Amino acid sequence: MQQDPQRKSLMRIFKIYWIIPLIFTCLLGVSLVHYLGGNLDFINIVLGIIICLLMFAMRLFLNAYFDHPDSLTSALSREDKQWEILKGVKRSLLLQISLLVLTAGAAVTVILISRQALSPSGLLFLGLALLGYFFCATPPLRLDRTGYGDLVEGVVTVNLVPAFLVSLQKMDIPVLLLQLTLPLFLIYMAAKIMFAFKEYGFDSMQGRRSLVTLIGWKNSVVLHNVFILGAFVLVGAFLLGGVPWSLSWPVLLVLPMGVFQVWQMLRVSDGGKPGWKLLLWTAMGLVLLMAYLIQVSLWS
Repeated sequence: MQQDPQRKSLMRIFKIYWIIPLIFTCLLGVSLVHYLGGNLDFINIVLGIIICLLMFAMRLFLNAYFDHPDSLTSALSREDKQWEILKGVKRSLLLQISLLVLTAGAAVTVILISRQALSPSGLLFLGLALLGYFFCATPPLRLDRTGYGDLVEGVVTVNLVPAFLVSLQKMDIPVLLLQLTLPLFLIYMAAKIMFAFKEYGFDSMQGRRSLVTLIGWKNSVVLHNVFILGAFVLVGAFLLGGVPWSLSWPVLLVLPMGVFQVWQMLRVSDGGKPGWKLLLWTAMGLVLLMAYLIQVSLWS
């Protein structure tokens, strides 16, 4: 019975709502291999997704370890809901879990090497993703506490992860991957701004740095809207640059949803009462729906 509160705290550390986009981008890489006529190795796909999830988990638990109230590097105040969550977990356990996750990731990497699935480009993408997540969570950089962690997360999740999954199928990385993922990256960053915007008041009072406090809330509104509209401009530009219409028109179906999100942000910036559930669900839904429609077009 004594372990129940600690187990609940551990579950709350594991932010599943950001894991879902990660799985979607993994599958985007797989879908691209199918579209280009490559041979799909199911075992390599499963191992690739597992190692991406392990890296993400490592980042979460290392962040929790260094944010723990018993840590000298903790920047959390007692008013922070994360402080109460972490207080219910032994700090040593967080380090043990982090090391266990790293060990599991190393074991999966060895298996991929033994299967001759890791090419030099695959090792490069894996190494960059690992370093990105690692420096987001650990001193001295702790990018998650400087406002730059969301940017690194976006690059890793939307660009490096699908490239890594493509490389596991023994294929060169096509330019088409960048053309498909760059608009999605902008939508992902818009969602990260929306989530950080919700915590702006608390972060400002507590002196916590986030993407929104880093650039200011007014600039965040502008950047959020530019990211969303810019994503669809890129889709149109890439269409003119040679991306097939069959891969472009499904993505354009979410344009009304993007315009609605822009309108919501403008309304909030003008003093309207924010409906945070709708705002956050719209932001996350736009990311997932765009990623899904890209995959559907690649399988059609």
